[in-house]
Amino acid sequence: MNLNDVANLAQIVAAVGVVVSLIYLAVQIRGNTKVASAQARHAISEFVLRISIFRAENADRFAKLESGAELTDGDRQFRYWSHVQFLLHAETYFHHHELGLMPDAHWRPYARYMTKYIQSPGFKEAWDDIGPGFSEDFTGWINALLAT
Repeated sequence: MNLNDVANLAQIVAAVGVVVSLIYLAVQIRGNTKVASAQARHAISEFVLRISIFRAENADRFAKLESGAELTDGDRQFRYWSHVQFLLHAETYFHHHELGLMPDAHWRPYARYMTKYIQSPGFKEAWDDIGPGFSEDFTGWINALLAT
């Protein structure tokens, strides 16, 4: 075996090593994507849980907001910050979906809910105030919903 044969053999071994490395990386990336998706869903679930607890603890106040009764300044502030809290959650959901971390089967019902939610009293005023602070693509989506 001459030096040329050894060089050719080394190139073949190196090529096989590269292919094996690429396969290994693909498997690792797939596993990491699953973990990232699970972590994203967990984070959203925790956020929803906190919102649910907040709404349960303030059920009487939410009932007043939805009743059409005369609102105090405190009620209007409460409604405003409730909308802010919900928008923070919605933007998180939106980006998780855009990144492929949330399946369409979860996103579609949420998007339908958002279409209804933006019609709630005080939402437009809160959105006009804080909307520009959100990401451009989320802002575009909410503005498109408001336009329909």
